[in-house]
Amino acid sequence: MEIEYSREHWEILKNKRERAIEILRQIKSLGMEGYIYGSVARGDVKKDSDIDIIIFNPDMLKIELIPHHHKFIVQATPSSTPKAYISLDEEEKEVISFPLNKLKRKEIEFYYFGGIISLEDLLKGKRVPGVNKDLEIIIPTEKGHIQIPLIGNEDYAVKLLKISHDTILERENLLEKREERGHTGVFLKYELGDDENFEFAIRNLSKNNKFFRRMINA
Repeated sequence: MEIEYSREHWEILKNKRERAIEILRQIKSLGMEGYIYGSVARGDVKKDSDIDIIIFNPDMLKIELIPHHHKFIVQATPSSTPKAYISLDEEEKEVISFPLNKLKRKEIEFYYFGGIISLEDLLKGKRVPGVNKDLEIIIPTEKGHIQIPLIGNEDYAVKLLKISHDTILERENLLEKREERGHTGVFLKYELGDDENFEFAIRNLSKNNKFFRRMINA
C-alpha cells in the first residue's frame, strides 16, 4: 500500500529533521559521529515522534558537555550491552544514546532494522527503509512511502535492510510480545543524579550488579 504524505506531514518531517541536524552538528563539533534512527530516518513521522540518536564510538567526557535535562543508563536484558542515554528534554522526546561496551552484531543491526541515517545523508534529504513498531516495512517514495507487512515478507526485509534473518525474527517476536502484553520492562534502568557523571555511575553499578559488570567487561 502506498501512503501519500500531506503538506502537514512534510512540514512535521522537515521540522524534526532540522532539529536532528542541529543535534548531529553539535555532536560532530565535539569530534564524534552521530546517527538518527527510526521514523525520522524513514519519514513516516507523527507529531509526537521521538528524535533518537546513537553514537557508536563515543567520547564519554565530551558527550557530557552537551546541554541536557537528565541522564540514565539502561540494560535491556542481563545479556544485553548496557547503554547510556542523555535526554535533551524532560519527556525524553530527544535522546542521544551510546553503548558502554562494544555492541554485538544483532545489537548494531537493531538500528538498521528501524532505519538509520547519517548527518551527511540527512543534509541531502535522503530517507531510508526500515520497519516501524507496527511491524510494517516502510519504503520511502517521492510522494511518501510504501508499506507492506513484515510478517510473511521476512526474506525481502533481509535483502532490503541488509541485516540477518535472525535479527528480523528476534525483533518481530519482541514487537509482537509488546503488542500482546503492552510495553515490556527492562532489566535495569538507573537515573543519574544531577551532579553524577557516567564514569561514577558505571563504577557503582559494576560493584552492585554482576550482570551489568559482566557485560561492561565482556
